[in-house]
Formats: sequence, C-alpha cells, structure tokens
Amino acid sequence: MVISHAKYLNTRSFGSLDGLRALSIMAVVWLHSAADAFQSVVLRRGFLGVDFFFIISGFLIVTLLLRERRQTGTVSLKNFYLRRSLRIVPVYWLMLAVALCVATFKPGMTSALIKHDLPYAFFYVSNLVPMFSFLSITWSLSTEEQFYLVVPWLQTAMPRAFPRIVLPCLYGLAILPPFGVFATWQLPEFFRQTTFGPILLGVALAYVLDSTRGWSLLAKVLGNRWSPLFAFALLALAISYPAADIAGWPRLAMQLSMGVILASCVVREAHVLVPVLTWWPIRRIGTVSYGIYIYHLLVYWPIANLFGKFGISSSILFFLADLLCTWCLAEVSYRLYESKFLTLKQKFASSPAKSAKSAAETFRRLET
Repeated sequence: MVISHAKYLNTRSFGSLDGLRALSIMAVVWLHSAADAFQSVVLRRGFLGVDFFFIISGFLIVTLLLRERRQTGTVSLKNFYLRRSLRIVPVYWLMLAVALCVATFKPGMTSALIKHDLPYAFFYVSNLVPMFSFLSITWSLSTEEQFYLVVPWLQTAMPRAFPRIVLPCLYGLAILPPFGVFATWQLPEFFRQTTFGPILLGVALAYVLDSTRGWSLLAKVLGNRWSPLFAFALLALAISYPAADIAGWPRLAMQLSMGVILASCVVREAHVLVPVLTWWPIRRIGTVSYGIYIYHLLVYWPIANLFGKFGISSSILFFLADLLCTWCLAEVSYRLYESKFLTLKQKFASSPAKSAKSAAETFRRLET
C-alpha cells in the first residue's frame, strides 16, 4: 500500500536507499577493478553508479532542507554546512593525508602525479582540471561540494522562485554540454560528459514529492509494488545502448530511469525489491558507501600486487577481493573514526525547542 503524503513528510529514513547506494558503489568498484577485462560496453558503464549517487544526494539534501523550513520556518545554512562538513571532511582529509604520505615517502612518477593533483583535490576543484593519479576520483566530491555551496543558498534566498524558475533553468543549462552545445568552448571533460544534471534531477524529485499534487501524481504512477522492478528493467534497457559514446539522450535516459527507481522506492517502501535492497550485507555496504568510495583505490594497489605475486588473473575474484577489503576498511573507519564526528551533527540540527530531539534524529538519519 502506498504511504500517505503526511507519513512521507515525517519519514526519518527511507528503507531502500542504503540498498540503492550499495548497488551504486559496487558499480563504481567494478568499474575500477574488473570492467576492463570484458569487451561488453555495458559492463564498462560502472561510472553510472556515480550518477545514481548524485541523484540520491540531491534528493536527500533538498528533502532535508525543505523539512527544516517546514519545522522551523527557516533554514540555517550555517548548521547545514557544519553537518555536511562533519560527514564529508574527516574521511576526505584522512585520504588526502595518506596520499600526501605516499607522495612524500615513495618517490617516483606516481608521487609526482599525486603532488600535481593534491591541491585541486584539497580545494574541491578536481572536476575542473585534468587529474592524473588515483585522486582523480575526487572529481565527484568536488561536484557535490560545489552543489552544496550554490543550491542550498539559492533555495534559501529564493524559496518561491527557486523550484519554479531557477531550478528548471539550472537543469536545462546543466544538460546542454553533453548534447554538444558549447562544443567550441574549452570546457573540462566533466562538463562535456556528466555535468550537474543528475544532482539537479534529484533536487527536482525532492520538490515534486514535497508537494501534495506532485506526490499524488507519482504515487498513482509508481505506487504499484512492482514499480521498482519495472524501473530497473527500464534502466537495464537504457544501459544496453550499444554505442560506446552515451553522451546526450542515452545518458539522460539512464539518469531519468534512475530517478524513476528512486521515486518508486520512496512512494511505496513495501515494494517487491525490499528483500534485496534491505538484505543486511547490501544495506550495510550502502551505509558505509562513502568510505568505500574514498578508500577503494587505496586498497586496489596492494590487492593488485598480491594477485600479481600469486599469478591470479580472475577479474571477478579481483573485484570481490577489492570490494570485501575496502568494505572492511570502511567499516573500521566508520565505527572508530567517522562515528565520532557523526555524533556531533545532532548539535547542529536546527529545530524548535519542543521538537529538537525528533528533528535532530531526522536530520541525522537522512544525512548519514
């Protein structure tokens, strides 16, 4: 049964989202550990996991801000940025510190490349310049940070105009470069391939579901318990596009399919894929997916050396070893390091005094 809009607005955590995060991060790890061993273009599209991450992130962040405005009458950008910093920065800076140690104490070409990339990664602009070391994965973190700097501010400064005028214009501009518009401009590769479209798509979904009319429409269309399965089939069909270059309509179709999956899992949490998306290993991988993303290339090289030493050539085994070892490292990091900062986030959950505890818990669960 589809939940009511009122119940949706008070939902503290969406049961399937950790599962969706898990599938996304496993696609990324697959891309970096095993995809090159296969000739299929479909199996080389693990980078789409980042697109799905972006959609989920845009949806959750803006949902959080919309609920904060509803509960308190305003949005504290200061508290928002403090909460985001406590979630993102500690692990990110730890990874950069490890990269700096590698560059300092292990001289060579790799060291030089890391030193070149470190400043761009540190200042969150690695999506705007060519990156040559394993720090190239920080382009997605740069994208998210730039999103955090701009969209919440616009949303707060123009609460009425943002969803009606600003957001559609931003999304329209964001999806133009992959269609070849501005082709004569010297745009970074990121803008020619991905841009901020997926995040803004998640933002748009947050606004649609926040409104009674939008909720009713999507609940009617996607409220069947089989809808997520059909949405995944739609995504699989889109991903099967045979051409190597998926810029433009093909990638947009894939992103829209991901948005449909997310919406179908939110409007009706008792759907057919619940046993899979809430299965403990999948759910747990999703919970620590940020750490897995940050650490997985650090784990990659020791495993590659170990496999080379023992003459193991199986790409599937390499993927499983990389995922399992990175998961273990992410769990240790989450329990012994990240959790210390995550507990501080509740201090910056803006809410009226009478509902402070409830709102703090809502913000903590949605942002984790």
